[in-house]
Amino acid sequence: MAELVDALVLGTSVARRESSSLSFRTIIKKNNLVGATMQISLDKTEGLERNLNVTIPAESINSKVSEKLKEYSKQVRIPGFRPGKVPQNILTQRYGKGARQEVLGDLINAAIQDGVKNNDLSIAETPEISEVKDLDDGSYSFVAKLELMPEIPEIDFSKVIVKTEKSEVTESDVDKMIKKLQKQKQEWKSSKAKIANGDLVTIEYVAKKGNKVVYPQSDMEKMGILLGESGVPQELVDSIIGMKTGEENSLKVSFPDVFNVAEMAGNELTVDFTVIDHKKGKLPKIDDDFVKSFGVESGKEDDLKSEIKDNLNRELSNVIQGKTKQAVLTALSKETKGIIISEKMISRESAALAHQSMDKAKQMGVENPPHPDHKDFEKMARERIINSLIISKVAKSEDIQVDYTKVREKVIEVSQTFENPPQIVEYYYKNPELLASIENTVLETQVIDWIVSKVDLKQKKVAFDKLMNETV
Repeated sequence: MAELVDALVLGTSVARRESSSLSFRTIIKKNNLVGATMQISLDKTEGLERNLNVTIPAESINSKVSEKLKEYSKQVRIPGFRPGKVPQNILTQRYGKGARQEVLGDLINAAIQDGVKNNDLSIAETPEISEVKDLDDGSYSFVAKLELMPEIPEIDFSKVIVKTEKSEVTESDVDKMIKKLQKQKQEWKSSKAKIANGDLVTIEYVAKKGNKVVYPQSDMEKMGILLGESGVPQELVDSIIGMKTGEENSLKVSFPDVFNVAEMAGNELTVDFTVIDHKKGKLPKIDDDFVKSFGVESGKEDDLKSEIKDNLNRELSNVIQGKTKQAVLTALSKETKGIIISEKMISRESAALAHQSMDKAKQMGVENPPHPDHKDFEKMARERIINSLIISKVAKSEDIQVDYTKVREKVIEVSQTFENPPQIVEYYYKNPELLASIENTVLETQVIDWIVSKVDLKQKKVAFDKLMNETV
């Protein structure tokens, strides 16, 4: 029956992903399979692994196979016989093997679900089927290897101290944002003066390692740099300040691992460059046209400031929420020392984090980034698994359900970052996977809020800029 095991796909409904206590006992289960007795027993092996031993009686199998063949008889077309009138022996000869495999697939799933449910287990992944046997009396036996979800110990939240930060948006913060908006719309004019921080510069360069050219392979490459804001190494920026158009320089530069030129990323290179263009910016006046260009129809500066303050408060709220969540989970993780997490779980999560890291590099413009070693992410993977288990346990134990009013609010908040918010809201509610991601986020926030209400929360007030810059 190896081909059945290879083809069998066990439904994820088997895996109940909430924490529960374990009991180890042998079950002789009366299943609803035509009243026959299905034998199911559970053996504890190592760590979080358990073996579920199952024997399905021949009576159950044969009865279900007969029912399956009756279904086939209404569908198949065999010359010389009317639909539903094909003799049983012919059906068995032609379709018996396939019907038995299909029936066994259903019975295996049912048996595992019974074993999991009646032993009050929470399993982490699809069980592995082994030791498959067709017994002499027509019965069928197998062993399902289960991997249990780790258990989070009981936590006295009132004794947990959580340290985090808080802030507020001031008028000075609003003024700084307006200055940034002015810079976005500034006019650039060519200059022959010395280059200063904030100027827009174009250099023509070649990067070498020793005497070997690393990039570009031929001629020179151009790079535009907004000094003080572009993501180029600071030593290159410092060397440009004070120069003039037409001047040359050469220096060693250490490029970060994530840089938009893959050949230069992560290397210390000698950069020979010439300044070929230099522009200084002129900030626009804050007048009606300037204000209206940001969607404020009144054209009033006070209305623009009000909108900016609302946006900054919204961003600040999200940042504080994120930092508080991290502080809470970090504090709680200390209460879970000694928890057993299987290597398989850590390996899966590490691999997922490594893949996400590579995707992020691509989004930042790195072409063909190397696939990082997933072992480098094992510590982070363990932390994420524990965090998820803590949130799941609290949600279950406190019966915290998704607040769909908050889900709607979150969807609307997300939609505000797009040109047509109502269309985005409609799209989310028509896409179950997208909506589920919002529901999970909201439930997680509800759980963290509940935990915050129980722990000893100590908040330190810091400046808005400092708090936001720590997050970047």
